[in-house]
Amino acid sequence: MVGIKDLQLRNVRSHTNGVFQFAGDMNAIVGPNGSGKTTILEALYTTLRGSSFKSTVADMTQYGSNQFKIEVTQKTTRTDHSRSLTFQQTEGASLRRWKIDNKQFARLPIQARLPVVLFEPDLARLITGSPERRRNYLDILAGQLDIEIASTQHKFERTLKQRNQLLKTLREQTGGASTSDLFVWNTQLAHLSESIVNARHRLLKKLQNEITRYYKDLGGTDDVLLTYQSSVSPDPTNYASILLQFLETSAARDIARGYTGFGPHRDDLEILLADQPAIDRASRGEVRTIVIALKLLETEMLSRHYTGSETRPTLLLDDVLSELDLVHQERVLFGLKDHQVFLTTTDAHALNAGVHTIFLE
Repeated sequence: MVGIKDLQLRNVRSHTNGVFQFAGDMNAIVGPNGSGKTTILEALYTTLRGSSFKSTVADMTQYGSNQFKIEVTQKTTRTDHSRSLTFQQTEGASLRRWKIDNKQFARLPIQARLPVVLFEPDLARLITGSPERRRNYLDILAGQLDIEIASTQHKFERTLKQRNQLLKTLREQTGGASTSDLFVWNTQLAHLSESIVNARHRLLKKLQNEITRYYKDLGGTDDVLLTYQSSVSPDPTNYASILLQFLETSAARDIARGYTGFGPHRDDLEILLADQPAIDRASRGEVRTIVIALKLLETEMLSRHYTGSETRPTLLLDDVLSELDLVHQERVLFGLKDHQVFLTTTDAHALNAGVHTIFLE
């Protein structure tokens, strides 16, 4: 099993020079608000996944500094491995250098990204928040289950950015803009989009098979239904051809707006409880329970995926237990057993005896 042994932070947000040792199972970071608890989780997530869950990597730099460094040591049954991120801001440019053992990279390779399950504060936002939050939930999980999909997602984001840049350029041209230059980007975007949407549908089918059971195990009484919402096509098998038509016919409007109006970056996941939208029908407690069920199921799916390897998903719980009653706290922690867990809290009294605890001031 891969476990995080220690973490070193230099000039990362409020941590000027922090060194932390971890246990292989449950780790609690305890301290008042503003003490840097979430920064520890953010640093772990960033070194394992290649991006921050809070903001940009550059924003992690401590105020008054132009550089930072994160170092992590991971322990396996045979040996220890190290990975680090060094960031430096210069005038008009920034430099990132990733290092895994003795190899250096300009960005964290997709194949080097390790599975993480993140429980964020205000769990309800997965349902009550923006469609982007739900899309990210699907895409992050799909990418962790399939490295090829993770690569396709990266290519899609790059292609979408390039198409949007061209749209802005065409909008600024005088004498009328020609849409013929868009064709190559339209075809690439449509092809990549179909792969992403198919992956989302496959993932939703797997989630749907088990989500109601997980929800009822947490005390829920109704059935949960997950449906994919698309303005392009409900059928993922013809998504590319229909999207290509949409991109061609809406080119003039896209140029006027300066961004791409159709595609998987506009789709959504709808979550129903008892055949009604959970955002309308469910109580706040039911909404939290649905999200906890999804996150526990996500943990189980990743664990199954990595069965037979030393890799297990790392679990990060950022001030989540305070949202839950005692019964749900116990059920969540039971569902996370046999994993390395990092949780933040302001209340050490809520922790069970024997939990490895780090106190911040």
